[in-house]
Amino acid sequence: MPNRPPDYCPRCGGRLEPVDPPSVQRCGECGNLEFFNPIPTARLAVLDADSVLLVKVDAPDRDLWGTPGGMVEAGEDPDVAGARELEEETTLTVDPDDLALFDARTFAKFGEVQKTCLCYAVDYADVSGTPAADDEVADARFWTPEELAAADDRLLTSWPDAYTDPEWWVEEGRAAVDRD
Repeated sequence: MPNRPPDYCPRCGGRLEPVDPPSVQRCGECGNLEFFNPIPTARLAVLDADSVLLVKVDAPDRDLWGTPGGMVEAGEDPDVAGARELEEETTLTVDPDDLALFDARTFAKFGEVQKTCLCYAVDYADVSGTPAADDEVADARFWTPEELAAADDRLLTSWPDAYTDPEWWVEEGRAAVDRD
């Protein structure tokens, strides 16, 4: 699914002109307004004491990890999407009502691809199952920030700066879980 600002009008094929870049453009031919919106995503911080569950990107040449999550599907609530993605990637199940929202931000990933990320936290005690990599990821395990810092592995770097810090996930996620 591409998510880049359009250059041409989908109605008439005319060239689009910026009105409020990058989100709003107008067709010079027919006047149609075209909107460019971010892709909604949900990510989960599953917390076990001072560690966070991470999944390894299924790329043999890179040791990149991230929190479980992915795109919100049409008609799906973000917390439901987070629970679904957790199960798809780690086989763990969680009730979406047990998730605590603790961060939401929009950012450019890989240049022009816009995403809005909703971050949820849940204590591992409220999750069912044992983490195991499903077919979407190469591995799933809990890491403390210190363990990840000492390893050659690292968090994904196409995220906002805070998201690349495992300590941020643990601290902010724990604060959200403790508030609920």
